[in-house]
Amino acid sequence: MQKFKGFIVTVAVYFILIQFLNAQPAKDFGKYANQVLNDWETPGAAVAVVQGDKIVFAQGYGVRTLGRPDKVDRNTLFAVASNTKAFTAALLGLLVDEGKINWDDPVGDYRPGFAMYDPYVSRNLSFRDLLIHRSGLSTFGGDHLWIGHTLSRDEIISRLRYLEPTKSFRSHFQYQNLMYLVAGEMIPVITGQSWDAAMQEKFFEPLGMENTNLSIHDLVNKENVASPHESVDFGPLQVIPYDFLDNIAPAAAINSSVSDMAQWMIVNMNDGKFADKEILPPSLIREMQGVQFPLSVSRLAREELQANFAGYGLGWSVSEYNGYKSVGHGGGMSGMISRQMMIPEKKLGVIVLTNRAPTMAHQILCYTLLDQFLDIKERDWNQIYLKLRERRDIRKKQREERLKKERHQNTTPSLPLEDYVGTYTSLSSGPAQIVQKDGKLFFDYNARHRGPLEHWHHDTFRVHWINPISDMEPVTFLQFKLDTAGKVDELTVTYYAPLTFIREK
Repeated sequence: MQKFKGFIVTVAVYFILIQFLNAQPAKDFGKYANQVLNDWETPGAAVAVVQGDKIVFAQGYGVRTLGRPDKVDRNTLFAVASNTKAFTAALLGLLVDEGKINWDDPVGDYRPGFAMYDPYVSRNLSFRDLLIHRSGLSTFGGDHLWIGHTLSRDEIISRLRYLEPTKSFRSHFQYQNLMYLVAGEMIPVITGQSWDAAMQEKFFEPLGMENTNLSIHDLVNKENVASPHESVDFGPLQVIPYDFLDNIAPAAAINSSVSDMAQWMIVNMNDGKFADKEILPPSLIREMQGVQFPLSVSRLAREELQANFAGYGLGWSVSEYNGYKSVGHGGGMSGMISRQMMIPEKKLGVIVLTNRAPTMAHQILCYTLLDQFLDIKERDWNQIYLKLRERRDIRKKQREERLKKERHQNTTPSLPLEDYVGTYTSLSSGPAQIVQKDGKLFFDYNARHRGPLEHWHHDTFRVHWINPISDMEPVTFLQFKLDTAGKVDELTVTYYAPLTFIREK
């Protein structure tokens, strides 16, 4: 009987894939897509469009790996990164629907010993707080615990108590990956089933997402897989390894194709149904796609998208696209960026996966397809974003000029460089090394957070990351502090949030 059910799902998915409607993008979309990839030095991309409960367009462009001929198609696997978050939110939503939890229940009521830096937050942080980024931790704060690290999920969660917040609880939206890790790891606490197994049972199997997985280990024996690409060591674009995301999985671990991800969009645009089967209750769809935390509207959204509101739901960004409510999310990891957007009123959804970071090709192709299928006067999104890139480059140059003006000239470190060498450690972050290479100091925390130090002024050095996560990462400074005996006592790295390491004696 189980095999028969699987056969029915497979057949249903097959017919959804082949029953393309007459609606198609403009004939020159392929040419335009290739031009976009060329302008943004992006090796490949895959796109899919959903209307109603059908995939009406799915196509790949470019290559899976730079320097190789293998083409991207609609079944090519990419890392979708933070597009994982809505799945995790939905798993918790199913528990709410079953009466096992309430959105506003404190997490600590279910997980004894759970602690944040502030005892009040430890007692009151709710499931809703986890999902709408209002914990008080900085945007991307604590990401250094998983990027380039092999700490377990529980080990990362245990270190939350040492991460100092940058804003008061529930006062600001600050985008957080660690809170989604906590959200996902509440699944086994409450149900006894791992987050990974729940994802398979609740979503991947009933949606026929047979090509989708949750770990880079599951990509090893797959052939149709896109490679991540970045500019490494400030040089030309090249292939880089996949990020190890198992320890932050509920926030970012899904590897999928546009064909599979389109099934997920179908569920979220059709009151939670797929092939006449309820996957998510309609009440949960409404809760997830409603604005839970209002946000300011960006200049681009206001001017180009005619957006009058913006906010965050439960695992979804919610805004307005040319008079229509839009629901979607982006996803970025080392060497890959993705974007999905849905217009619920029109039951129209677009997903774009790309294999380069940073790039804006994902956004450009997504908006272009939305314009075409909504029959909106087309705009050349490529030119819009190329101009924005020019402005961004000007801002980066101005930032550099401002930093140089603030720099104290003709200063030297307090001590010989060898006196700064050593091991520094932190309760939240673990050990970091300061070593000397070729007459310069070098900061070595982990594989993704390491680089030479440029003396800036006094005992402050600028960190030049060898393999930056993004070309828009904050400028990072490292400041050494001396004790009363004139010896180096600690260092502080000003990253997304200040990180202090104490020197080991």
